[in-house]
Parts: sequence; C-alpha cells; structure tokens
Amino acid sequence: MIRLSNTFQLAFGRAAFSRHGIAVCRIRRPIAAPVQTRAYAQRLDADDSVLEKEWKRRLYSWKTIGLFSIPLIAFGLGTWQLFRLRWKLALLDDVNDRMHRRPIALPLRVTAEEIGRNEYRRVLVHGVFDHSAEMLVGPRAYEGEPGFIVVTPLVREDGSRVLVNRGWIRRELKDPKTRPNSQDADAVTLVAFVRRAPRSNAFTPKSDPSSNEWYSIDLELMAQRTNSQEVLLDAIQLDSASSVVDDAKRGIPLGTPMEIDIRNNHLQYLITWYVLGVLTTGMLVYNIRRPLTAAARVKRMRDRAGSFL
Repeated sequence: MIRLSNTFQLAFGRAAFSRHGIAVCRIRRPIAAPVQTRAYAQRLDADDSVLEKEWKRRLYSWKTIGLFSIPLIAFGLGTWQLFRLRWKLALLDDVNDRMHRRPIALPLRVTAEEIGRNEYRRVLVHGVFDHSAEMLVGPRAYEGEPGFIVVTPLVREDGSRVLVNRGWIRRELKDPKTRPNSQDADAVTLVAFVRRAPRSNAFTPKSDPSSNEWYSIDLELMAQRTNSQEVLLDAIQLDSASSVVDDAKRGIPLGTPMEIDIRNNHLQYLITWYVLGVLTTGMLVYNIRRPLTAAARVKRMRDRAGSFL
C-alpha cells in the first residue's frame, strides 16, 4: 500500500473538507511553555539583579556616604554656632551693662578674681606715670596709619604700680623726645577699663624685654620688667572727635573709645552652615532619586508591562 506523504495528506484532506463545506483548522505544534517560562523567569531574575546592583551602587557609594555625612556635620556646626550666638549676645549685654555703671575706685591690690569680676568696668585710678619705663607695642595700625600702642606703668600713692594702655601714637612719634606733651610728670586721675591679659596668636613674634621690643601685650613679662602688678587698664578717651585729632598731632596717645566693638560673626557662620546643610541634603536626595541607568529602566518597563515583554 502506497503511503502518502504528510504534505499530500494535509493538502488532500484540506481540499476534501473544503469541498464538503467543513471548516478546516490549522494545527500547530504545542508551544514549549515550560522552556519559555523558565527563560522569562531567568530574565526577570537577571533584571532584579541589575536593579539591586543599581540601588546598592547608589546607596553604598563614596559619593552617597559623603553627601550623607556633610549635611550632618553642617547642621551640627550650625547648631553649635546658634549656641555660640546666644552666648555672645549674653556676653555683649553683660559688657554693655558693666561699661555704663558708675566708675569705682581701683583697689590698691587687685586680685585675679577682681579682674575677672570687673572686666570692662570703669575705674578711677590716681598716680604718676613712670615714662622712663614706657613700652611701645607694635606696629599697630589705626585707620590705615601705622603706629604703636603706648603702655606705661602708673605709680600709685602707696608705691604700687599698675600697667596702663594709654593708647595709640603715630610711627614718626616713636621717640619720646618728639612728643613732649605726652611726657607729663604731674599726678593724673584716669578713667579706665579693667582688662584681662590679651592673647597673642601663633603668628605674632616673641617680644624681647631686654631690648624693650614688644610685639604684643605680654602682661606677665611687662609686669616683671616694670615691677608692676599684673593689672592692665585701658585709658578711656573722653574728649570730642576734634580734640582727639589735635591730641594725635601733639603726640598724646589716643585712648580706648567709650564704646568697644566686640566682634560677633556667629550669625553669619550659622547661616552659612545651615545653607550648606540644606544644599547638600538636596544633592543627596537627587543622587538617590536621579533617573535610572539603561538596564534599570528596562527592568522598570518590564515590570510595568507585565508578562507581555
């Protein structure tokens, strides 16, 4: 018996059924569902791995760690400046209150506790200047003009001495002979501020007491050299502005003004640190939520489209 080929049987059968009006369905091979499903699952696993690596790379990168630490430091420093600002405002109020109290007589013997308690307090002191022990500190500039600070021991009625910062003179008046008006030998009564020993920075050269060269007010060395108490008084300039100009021309030292300007930059520092914290926080959020890479975008598209991809 002759066996017809599959192609002939299919063609003959389709023609016969079509002739008798019977619908013919085209039969396909079964779909290899398990194989395709397994491949699709592997592809999804690979996509999940890509997305996981993407997020790990973002969250644990040095860039993210740096952007996370900078806002913490900035907000911490800004908060610290807030506390410093409150402390400085309280200090300024205290200094302003002390400066405007009624002047008191300076005790003959002044202790460190009294200096701390009465700093910036006006005191009255009477005595005679020992101009032979005068010390010039500098150079110091006043309104852009170079000069020196004059520190002179004041001999009091009991023979004790205190150091007085008499004020500023111009550089060309460094020699006492050029300013005889500042070398008065009569007794004087001064109104002065009590001050703590000022601090010099690391860049200030060391003073040389043996040659009477002073680059900063070193209260301890100055007191030892002049046999004085470790007390520093800032003479107050009580004259008008025109009198101050005349005194400067005559070589009389310009004393400390009644209103002392104490720097207070903590508000600027506070704003700077907080602004830096806000900006770096925004950069951190953008770094985490910025558009995904190509592989991660493909994964997201597949998740949204479902199993049709």
